Amino acid sequence: MSSMSFDFFSLAQTLKQLSILAATVVIAYAGVTLMLSKNPLQREEWKEIIAGVVFGLVLLFLAPLIAEQLGGAAYCR
Repeated sequence: MSSMSFDFFSLAQTLKQLSILAATVVIAYAGVTLMLSKNPLQREEWKEIIAGVVFGLVLLFLAPLIAEQLGGAAYCR
């Protein structure tokens, strides 16, 4: 019987990189929309989306530090 090993660290790194890529695309699209849109409601909506994406990225980078402080071990760095 063969044993399978699964590397959670590489999975976490891959998901982190995909999240950064997706956030970059959303922020770029939102920036273009903000520049070109004349509708103030649409502009406010995209400003909120940008704020949410930035907040999500901050949480993404702070999560390992928070987990380390709470759990006493190093996670996914």
